[in-house]
Formats: sequence, structure tokens, C-alpha cells
Amino acid sequence: MKIVHIESGLGNQMLSYAEYLVIRKLNPSDQCYIETITYDIPECNDVICQWNGYELERIFGIQAPNIRSCFTQKQWLEIINDVRKSEYWNNGWRYAAAITEALNHQGLKLINYLGNDEKYRLKESFLERMTNNRIGYDLKRYLRPLYEKKYIQKWNCSSKIFIQTEENVFAGQTLGLRNRDVDIGFVKEEIINSFRFPEMKDEKNLQAADQIRNCNSVAIHARRGDLLQSNGYCYQYGYFKRATKYIKKRISDPAFFFFCDTGSIEWCRSHLDIFGLDMKKDKINFINWNQGLEYYRDMQLMSICKHNIVTSSSFGWWGAYFNNNPDKITCSPSVWLNTTNHF
Repeated sequence: MKIVHIESGLGNQMLSYAEYLVIRKLNPSDQCYIETITYDIPECNDVICQWNGYELERIFGIQAPNIRSCFTQKQWLEIINDVRKSEYWNNGWRYAAAITEALNHQGLKLINYLGNDEKYRLKESFLERMTNNRIGYDLKRYLRPLYEKKYIQKWNCSSKIFIQTEENVFAGQTLGLRNRDVDIGFVKEEIINSFRFPEMKDEKNLQAADQIRNCNSVAIHARRGDLLQSNGYCYQYGYFKRATKYIKKRISDPAFFFFCDTGSIEWCRSHLDIFGLDMKKDKINFINWNQGLEYYRDMQLMSICKHNIVTSSSFGWWGAYFNNNPDKITCSPSVWLNTTNHF
């Protein structure tokens, strides 16, 4: 038995489901399930936004077997209660240990392949704090050729994703399939077939899609909101300026399309200098109507742009990944992200 954890927003859900596809492909004779307990615990949403809950079925029609189906209603309530008692959302977000233990209390014999997820997350946040200033950021960027290979290896999660074993394991949510040196091509066909967007029918998106296809379109995913804590440096230290400058030198007459959370559209419009853009000199468009349950249309539109500028958001990364332009330029600020360029 293999169980793959899924939580958070759409981009992360897609990454975790892709891990499920990997594990299922490597273990064809085993039972493989997804697990979505976090969405059943309201307290989790108070710490890390779970957005609209589990959405892969609603948007893509994915019907993966859920481990919940293996238990009676009484057993499932006991599992939820056990997990809630752990209060992992207040304890370093140590969901792997808490959920594995709760499932095992009901008769499973799972091995937690994610290990001590608290330490893993703390190391990441410590590294962010160490470079959370202009001097540290610039020093790290200039020294990139010296540490790049080692840093990519450090964030390689292959051992936690490409699991082939007869053991019963709890895995998933490493988000590592967006990282460099991780072979996402292993399940590329399955991914493309799983994540097919519903047909666009509304006039605004159809017009935007037509405009995007008929120009040298560049998507800028400027998601702020809940990700400012981790992506704030992109706006402070010149990342977007370097990315747009690079594209302008290589792409004839580029047209920039902004995609971001609803509350940030006007901010971006008023701070175009942060992006190295000028309303009088550059072609700039703002996509601001895909809200509520239709927000995923932004990812769909980003995917048909010819080039992409993203942050560390998995939502934006998927837009760049689905871009099938053979000459695409995809820019990110993190050397470990699987994009063509890093700034």
C-alpha cells in the first residue's frame, strides 16, 4: 500500500498528484491512494490557507482512490480526532508523523517516508532568513556559479518521490517534481493527460487567449498576498527587472500579461518600475477577471503564453511547465526551480 498526502492550493495539489502518478507507475501491482485529511481540519486553514479545498476532481475530473474509502465512518472520525489532537499545524506542520500514526492506529502498518518533516521545513526557513537582506541576496546571486550544483543536489527530492518498494509507505507533498535534476519526464505523458483544462467558453478568456497566441506574449505571475513572506525579495531586489530586461533583449516586441491575486492587480499597475516596465513604452495587459472558483483559468492562460516569468509559486510554475513553445524562456528567482533561466 502506498499513500500520497495532498494539501494546500491547486499548484501544490497538482505536484502531489504527480508524485502519486510516479509512485503508482513504479509500483503497478500495489494499491496506491491519495490522502486529503488536511482539508477536513478547519484549524489548518487558519495557519496555511487551503483555498478551495481539494480541487483536482472539480477542475480536471481526476478520480483517484482516497484512503478514506478503506475505513468506516466511525474509523475515519477517529483518525481525524487523532490527527487533531496532534495539532501539527502548531508544531512545525509535522503532518507526516501525525497522519501516519493516526492511520496506523486503525490497523495500517505504514512507514513514514517523509521522515522528520519539521526539521526539513525549519532548514528551509533558516536558509531564507540568512539571505533575507539585500547584501545576503546579492552575495548569494553573485556566488551562484560556486554553489549552484551543490544547492540543486541538496534540494533534490528524488529519494522521497521515486519510491519502489514492497513496504507500505506514507509519502507525497515534497513539491520536488518542479525542481531541477528531478526527472519529471518519467510521467510527463500521464501528467499531460491528467491535467487537461476544461474548455474556455466565456468571451473575456477567449479574447485573451486569442491575443496571447497572436503576439510575443510573456506571462508575469506576480502573486503577492499569502506568498509575500517567501516571495517578497523578488519585488525588493530587482528580480523582475532582470527577467524583463533579459527577455526584451531576446524577444522582438514582447507583450507582457500580468497574472496575480485579486488584491495585487492595482499594486502592480502602480509599481511597474519594479518590473522594469513602462506603460508608455511597453505593451502591458492585466488579467483580473478570473476570480472565485474560476481562478484556475489564469494558469491556463499562462500556459499558452510564449514565455513566462514566475516566482517560487507552484501555480505559476505549472503555467510555465505547460507552455509548449519549443523556444520558450521561463524565468525564476530560485536556482533549484526547473526553468530555463534564473535571476
